[in-house]
Amino acid sequence: MPGQIKIDDGAGNYTILTNAGSLGSDKTITIPNTTGTMALTSDISAGGLSSAQQFRLTANVTSTGFLTANWEVPDTSIQGNLGSIVSEASGVFSFSETGYYLVHWDVGYQQSAANNTFGYVEIFLTNDNSTYTSSALGYWGGTSDYDLGFGSLSIIIDVTNTTNDKVKLHYTAQTGSSRISGSTTQNRTAVTFMKLGET
Repeated sequence: MPGQIKIDDGAGNYTILTNAGSLGSDKTITIPNTTGTMALTSDISAGGLSSAQQFRLTANVTSTGFLTANWEVPDTSIQGNLGSIVSEASGVFSFSETGYYLVHWDVGYQQSAANNTFGYVEIFLTNDNSTYTSSALGYWGGTSDYDLGFGSLSIIIDVTNTTNDKVKLHYTAQTGSSRISGSTTQNRTAVTFMKLGET
């Protein structure tokens, strides 16, 4: 027989009868007798991104190493973050929730001398809060003074442990004189974290 809904039994309970009419498979919805909000159950997905956050570099970087300083949350005009489950401390990006994340790093760079110059940037990952491994890499190069450029790296990560799974960003000035561009008013070099779903 088709499914049925049993009307309120007087205590605020509504029973949905299954097609088979089996009492063992029936479900009960309880509606509170006051003003309130009904939450979605664990088997119903609301969909959409639950978090999208950015951090930008506020000053130029000219030396090789992990980018451990001068990160800020963009605050120009109407810029903003959705959620706050990714945090940064001394260049280490941590997560307060497990899940699949897209990490997208946009990098503005510049040659600062007229010579053969190249450098590269990398996204490093760890799953033990100690040993970091380069997991994405991008190069640039040039021969003229003040050559400018822009590039990006992307990676999807599976955060299963919020204590041990972290991200760091690294810059290498390989030859010549070059720099990564930073700004307190523009996203010249910025990293974006988007939570795609649950792990």
